[in-house]
Amino acid sequence: MATSLKSVRATAIASVLVAAGTSSGVKITSLTYPNSSTAANPAGGETVTVTGSGFNSGAKVYIDTLECVTTFVSATSLTFTSPVKTVASYMLYVYNTDGSSGVYPIGITYSSMPVWVTASGALTGAGQNIAYSQSISATGDGTITYSLTSGSLPNGLSLNSSTGAITGTTPGTVGTSTFTITATDSQNQPTSRSFSITIANSPPSAEYLVVAGGGGGGSTTFGGGTSGGGGGGAGGLLTNSFTSIVGTVYTITIGAGGAGVNTSQANGLNGSDSIVSGSNISTVTVTGGGGGGGNTKNGSVGGSGGGGGGAGSPTAGGAGTSGQGYAGGASSISPYLGGGGGGSAQAGNTAGQGIGGNGATSSITGTSLNYAGGGGGGGYTTAGVAGGLGGGGPGGATNGSNGIAGTSNTGGGGGGATGSAGGASFYGGQGGSGVVIIRYPDNYAVAASTTGSPTITNPTGYRVYKWTTSGSITF
Repeated sequence: MATSLKSVRATAIASVLVAAGTSSGVKITSLTYPNSSTAANPAGGETVTVTGSGFNSGAKVYIDTLECVTTFVSATSLTFTSPVKTVASYMLYVYNTDGSSGVYPIGITYSSMPVWVTASGALTGAGQNIAYSQSISATGDGTITYSLTSGSLPNGLSLNSSTGAITGTTPGTVGTSTFTITATDSQNQPTSRSFSITIANSPPSAEYLVVAGGGGGGSTTFGGGTSGGGGGGAGGLLTNSFTSIVGTVYTITIGAGGAGVNTSQANGLNGSDSIVSGSNISTVTVTGGGGGGGNTKNGSVGGSGGGGGGAGSPTAGGAGTSGQGYAGGASSISPYLGGGGGGSAQAGNTAGQGIGGNGATSSITGTSLNYAGGGGGGGYTTAGVAGGLGGGGPGGATNGSNGIAGTSNTGGGGGGATGSAGGASFYGGQGGSGVVIIRYPDNYAVAASTTGSPTITNPTGYRVYKWTTSGSITF
């Protein structure tokens, strides 16, 4: 078997040490790693100090059989550049030019450096004078501690050395703070990373109004005398507030209104959901309105329920979604009138009225407006009835006519079709599309950016953004 040069050299060094024993005069008493660490970086390139006695000019440090770049400092001190090594412990030798040598019994230890989990660069920003919480983290072989080693955090914020949490109350001044945090492991090995936090003139919270698309009205029977279709249910409606964060993008989806279907005795289609989502809020999903019942059909379930279709016996309205809207009304036996679609403020009417439920009054824009009214029921050879306040479309206007569409960007339900003795086909009105409105006090700056071309107004004390098509806002 061939013998490797590496093994020959290791044997030679070992034999020299054995022969020299303790009489060689070379002694190694300690190693000093950089940064007061107790282990070396596997990536190498560190300057390590060897302390002892008996060193001469030209002495070399070996790690196992690997010769290191060595600098003679004195008879009691050498420095060397650590080579790249995997995590482990290795023998360390000093070999003088006169052949004398020594070994450090403890050897040299290589240990993994901390590894950052949090990406460098901008951390979550914030508005002025609000509670702030953001954590940075690194992993390593043992407990990690964190320290601020250059720059400064924004006034009012502090770093938890044990958890890496940055918390406190943001300052009243705007600006960007850049700083370096060092993660240190159990071997006192440090790894640093640079971050920044921007404090902007951004609102600490903002109110929202989210309205989904309204349901389409129900159709009539094709052929023969026909009853009226039920009114479409209004789109669901939610108002609340969320905390806005500098740099966070809030994505806005506007739900479309459901169509009235040109099929015998068919329910109108449900409206589509409207959605607001962002990294620091639970996604707000508002349910599209239920389609109105085709005559003889029950109304559909939705944000607000569709009204039941007219028939020789009553049909039921669809249920609404809790907290977003109300149920549709049932149809009446006489005069075979479709039930009204539910609105965001009340249920659709029954008992021969068929009027759509009213929408909710919201002051979210700084003015009182109604949104999400239910569609009115269609008649039987007579005009349909009114939709609810807030964009509900009325039933078909004359003997034998299509339902009227709900008003765009209100989430109003479509009106039900009105039948005729002649038996022609008629279908319900289209539901109105949804809308999203966001409002915050006008002592804060305009949003950093928007998409979807929102309408921006400034009623007294507020900035108001209104989307009628899908888009986004970044604070």
